[in-house]
Amino acid sequence: MRRCSRSRRWCRRGKRRSDRPDPARTPRRRRAPGALRRGGWSAYTQQPDDLVAAVAASHLVLTARDTAGALIGLVRTVSDGITIVYVQDLLVVPTHQRSGVGGRLLDAVLERYAGVRQTVLTTDAEPGQRAFYESRGFVEAHDVEPAPLRSFVRLR
Repeated sequence: MRRCSRSRRWCRRGKRRSDRPDPARTPRRRRAPGALRRGGWSAYTQQPDDLVAAVAASHLVLTARDTAGALIGLVRTVSDGITIVYVQDLLVVPTHQRSGVGGRLLDAVLERYAGVRQTVLTTDAEPGQRAFYESRGFVEAHDVEPAPLRSFVRLR
């Protein structure tokens, strides 16, 4: 499904794990790392082959592109499609941040997984991040009512 506006083209692509990755639709290494490098996400640009494999293995990948077709935003999920969806990445290049790109990408994910019980994500502890995610209905694990949850992470 595509939604177009005058200033940006919003492209959506989703696939289930059972679908074979379509190499023609997998982000090109020469494009994605450049956009990610501009965004400061060096963990992704240091190993471009791993990035391509991770994107291809994702449950859902949605991208936002400018009118020239350049990648300006990406969201990807890892999920069983029934009980849990993990928003692995929500990335927007700095020149397009705070312009609605990230919000539209995340809203599309939430719409797509509306019937899934848990939507989980981990993000940086920047002050604006909390307000952004709370505006989309997310709650930090320790603030869940009626009883707080505990969340664990192991980074390598």
